[in-house]
Amino acid sequence: RRIERLRPTADTARGRTAARLTKRHRTKIHTSKIIILYGNFAVVRECHRRDNGQALAVKIVERSKLIGREHMMQNELSLLGSLCHPRIVRLFAHHHTHTHSYLVMELVSGGDLFEAISERGKFSEAEAGLMVSDMSEALNYIHCRSIVHRDLKPENLLVRISIEHVAAGICRLKLGDFGLAMVVTEPVFTICGTPTYVAPEILCETGYGVAVDVWALGVILYILLCGFPPFRSRDRDQEELFQLIKQGQLHFLSPYWDPISDDARGLVSALLQPDPTVRLNAQQTLQNPWVTVMASTCSQRALTDKTHRSTAATVGAIFDCLCDHTLTHPLFIFLEVCASIIYLAMSVYYTSINSNNLY
Repeated sequence: RRIERLRPTADTARGRTAARLTKRHRTKIHTSKIIILYGNFAVVRECHRRDNGQALAVKIVERSKLIGREHMMQNELSLLGSLCHPRIVRLFAHHHTHTHSYLVMELVSGGDLFEAISERGKFSEAEAGLMVSDMSEALNYIHCRSIVHRDLKPENLLVRISIEHVAAGICRLKLGDFGLAMVVTEPVFTICGTPTYVAPEILCETGYGVAVDVWALGVILYILLCGFPPFRSRDRDQEELFQLIKQGQLHFLSPYWDPISDDARGLVSALLQPDPTVRLNAQQTLQNPWVTVMASTCSQRALTDKTHRSTAATVGAIFDCLCDHTLTHPLFIFLEVCASIIYLAMSVYYTSINSNNLY
């Protein structure tokens, strides 16, 4: 792929918020041996602040592997350092030596979406809707600042894990890796990206803008719902794949798409419009009725599970307290029976709510 050499604009240089990692900063950070991610150009390790023990991530880039791609590092520093949004990985500081570059970033410990897809295969509509909401929030934020990511794919979407999300099996996403991102003020003609997720206007070399990220979002949604991409070559022929993408003929194959709702199919079709002028934008996607309903359903499911766990813990504590005492008074026997009944009723209730909320 051909990638142009990009320079940060004056605006992004002035708006940069990530500080250079000075010697004073380095003495405050302890790097562990835990490897979070390993890539072609960098390794990401977990690190901790020495003063308060806060867990962070440090991206260690071997500079010799970036020869000819130095602009990618500069892009990530200038653009990612100027962004602050809950759906985008934060860059806090950076330091450079003759051999390596060190980027201290927010720790997102749940792996990436590619790993989650590989493990799960596909996701329910509620889960996919919540993830689309997360991605749309991030894209709308950067697109409003005339920034195009140009490499939106599951490998660049990190999974945020919290206690309630682990129990409910929910993935919340953060966008990372801004190596190919750029500020766009006029049509771009450089061919770049990842073949499966590249938009047709990039391949046709007719000029493109932020709409290419929305196309990639449509490809990801398609994969989340059925487990495989919408455009693929049986022989893994890249030229054949590019021709299919440019044609843009979308198919919802049976039986994989049989249980998927018409609203979900409609959103996929709106995102994968070959003509970028009629394709949904990030804000329209975020406000799509299917997305809002599915995201609300999934969030409610997490809240329900949290309430269930809290109720179960309370009832369990009462039950254990009663069992620890060899009391035969009718009042204690009555309370013990009530605790058992409440626990059983709550389990049945929350199980029925979860099954009704998910497609």
